[in-house]
Amino acid sequence: MDIEKIFKELRFLPVVEASIRSEIAKDSIRGIAKTAYEGEDFHFRLSEQKPGVRLAVIVYLLQSKYEEYKRKGVPELVIWDTFRDVSLRAGLYYEKYGEAGIEEDDVIWFRHIMNVQIFQIGVLQYQVFEMMYPEEGGLCMKFSEEQKRLLPEHSPVINCHIQKGADLSYEAVGDSLKAATEFFGNIFPEIQYRAFVCYSWLLYPPMTAVLPEMSRIRRFAGRFQIIGSCGWQEQAMENLCGSRETALTKIAEENKEIFGFACGIISFQEI
Repeated sequence: MDIEKIFKELRFLPVVEASIRSEIAKDSIRGIAKTAYEGEDFHFRLSEQKPGVRLAVIVYLLQSKYEEYKRKGVPELVIWDTFRDVSLRAGLYYEKYGEAGIEEDDVIWFRHIMNVQIFQIGVLQYQVFEMMYPEEGGLCMKFSEEQKRLLPEHSPVINCHIQKGADLSYEAVGDSLKAATEFFGNIFPEIQYRAFVCYSWLLYPPMTAVLPEMSRIRRFAGRFQIIGSCGWQEQAMENLCGSRETALTKIAEENKEIFGFACGIISFQEI
């Protein structure tokens, strides 16, 4: 894959693209790229680099990742939509810091692209996944034994992710879920995925209950059967902090205790 095609498709801010080009022109980038994702427990070598170098290495690696996605039969549209998560996060970084780069957390997140395990289909991202029930540590959700019997741990599922600023209109989400069902049936026909799963603050029942009935977030959450929840607020506060003022940010200022975290599922048969 030609690097110029990547720049054309990802549509970076001009100042960010110029910085990436400058870094990629250096011979050191190739050496860093070879061992970028070596490490254990998400402590990757790439994380030790400066933010601008991290971004340049990711863009450089997309050349080979494009070929891997193509070999799996992934359509061009899905590949480029998936890769544009890089330019989205680079744009957010520039907005925050005024320079080209990506966060250490972004490096960790992009392991999904490096492993060819995540796909942007319409307005949502979908990750090949095994069902997990986080009942210990910071999340500490509780799940019924009946739920675990119906969908055992390690069952093949598709993990849904919501990008910052994603269109959560009812129609767009419905179209995305339908397209994803067809996509995974075609690309991974040997795997019988059981359900879509979503772990998110957007599903937390006490919060969605106070939103207007036709709220996009409430209707999005309403698609899922909520099977577990907890009062962990970190993800909600990270997403709301610094956001433009909305009905939700006002609620957060006045009634923080209604925010938390939840797990929901949608059976493939329901799509």
